[in-house]
Amino acid sequence: MKPRNFGRLRYCGASLTTDHVFITFAAMKLFRQLAILWLVFGLLTPGINAQTKPKPRPQLKPVPMNKGPLGAAGYLTLVPLDDRPAVGQFAQMIGAIADHQVTMPPRELLGRFTQAGDTAKLAEWLKAQDYSKTDALIVSLDMLAYGGLVASRVPNTTLDAAVARLEFFRWFKQKYPRVPVYVFSTIMRVAPTATAKTRGTHDKLARWAELMDRVPKTGEQKLADELTLLKRELEPQVIQDYLAARKRNLQVNLAALDLYRAGQIDEMILLQDDARQYGLHRQDQDKLRERLQQLKLDAKIPIYNGADEGALSLTSRAVLDKYSSKLRVAVVYSSEKSKQVIAPFEDHPLQFTVEHQVYAAGGVIVEETEPYDYKLFVNAPETTQSEFNQFVGKLLAELKAGRWVVLADVLFPAPHRSGADERLIEILKREKLFDMFAGYAAWNTAGNTLGTAIPQANMRVFYRQKLNDLLERSTRTQVAQLEFLLHRFAGDYLYHDVVRPAVNERLRAAAANDGTVTYELTPEKYAEANREVETKLRAELEQFFAEYFQGRTYPLAFQRGQERVLKINGLKDLKIYLPWARTFEVAVEFKLDHTLN
Repeated sequence: MKPRNFGRLRYCGASLTTDHVFITFAAMKLFRQLAILWLVFGLLTPGINAQTKPKPRPQLKPVPMNKGPLGAAGYLTLVPLDDRPAVGQFAQMIGAIADHQVTMPPRELLGRFTQAGDTAKLAEWLKAQDYSKTDALIVSLDMLAYGGLVASRVPNTTLDAAVARLEFFRWFKQKYPRVPVYVFSTIMRVAPTATAKTRGTHDKLARWAELMDRVPKTGEQKLADELTLLKRELEPQVIQDYLAARKRNLQVNLAALDLYRAGQIDEMILLQDDARQYGLHRQDQDKLRERLQQLKLDAKIPIYNGADEGALSLTSRAVLDKYSSKLRVAVVYSSEKSKQVIAPFEDHPLQFTVEHQVYAAGGVIVEETEPYDYKLFVNAPETTQSEFNQFVGKLLAELKAGRWVVLADVLFPAPHRSGADERLIEILKREKLFDMFAGYAAWNTAGNTLGTAIPQANMRVFYRQKLNDLLERSTRTQVAQLEFLLHRFAGDYLYHDVVRPAVNERLRAAAANDGTVTYELTPEKYAEANREVETKLRAELEQFFAEYFQGRTYPLAFQRGQERVLKINGLKDLKIYLPWARTFEVAVEFKLDHTLN
């Protein structure tokens, strides 16, 4: 049979047809040796091999759910901690990355700053919802019991009233037994809320609460003398109110543990709000851990540093639990020493916080040498310049190789002490890699940052691996991912590094350097600061978007032989404002204008 002619080959200058190709034994031996060398080199240099290997075409995948070109992949109902963007809007945006719609109560029911939420109307709203499509109910115990986080720090709600409000869980489980209930609750922090009313006692009371725990444990006479002086300076009523709120909150959390044991709550996390290494909160933790051990629940309900990010972690956890999935996370610290750092406003080493944040959001920690779903890079204190350079080099190599990368920036350098490490920002600007992250955050505390970046990455990676079954769904989740990335750089970098310090400096200068002026602004100062923040942040955000997001394209899938590509065209419906009468956080709302070829 005559062999087929596939064309002409050119070898060592000689022209041959494939009808008459003759390969000598020596040539075959040489070919085998070269193939072995290539294979060994590829195995020994996985980073280089991964970067040079062509990326696979994006594919749509079937998933075990009710498909529909218009419907979401799932639905969650959330009772947030209060009405701030970080505790509600973030959860909605993160849920959208996995095409899960997060429904919340009307904002007017959630209170505002020192005004507590309306717990009675909130209960009515909860009972009036249609849970037929709901995949999970996520509830802030602080909102349900007291009317929010700030309200939880004052004794206005009695213990009996707070415990009575927990009866909602029994009602819900009787009516909707199939819907899992996820609950997060805080352990009261060291200091009260910083407001105009507490300016005179805030720092003293926090120090008193710290020394009340530290002096008996250490016996330091100098600190004992300081504690005696603080007791004389603080009004007895201030201390009584503080202790009453703390005692009540402990009893409510203990009651919630009984509800968990009775099956009225399916999953629960206990979050230690702003803390110090010593303080009365540590005694509350001890009592809760003792109760958890008695109930044999210490391996089920974690206690770790955090607060605002609780809804984000449980949004991620609920979605992953729905599909019986866990994500494997390999952690890369900026230095070995940084693992043992106790971050500001926390009372445990950073590694403890990282591990618990990963667990709470539905992940497991694995070594870099093991199979993993993504890498979590943690930029932290106690890192030398040489270690930082190595850390950044590894981060960039992973991003450029197209691997899943998350950056939790918890360095919080001076002078702003909140926000991004500008060394990293400058490198990312040069490389133009802002839109390549699976997750990013750099705000307020290590717990807040980790509890934002990890859930975002979980939803992004899990969706792309398991859920992208429809082009329309893939399009809106890609847009949701880019919207949250841009949102994080707007809030954590542009606001906290650039705009907020300038606004605070002007406010404090006008108030004769009163460092507490930004705690709670007068109506006039609030309106003034709002206008200034809106003007400055809008200009910064629009420029940042134009340079690093606008015009970028993202391949989504091949459909009937055609590559479908998403293009980001512009920002629309941009709104910027201060949600509370302070400069601590900013609300940023927008949508990305986009087209699909």
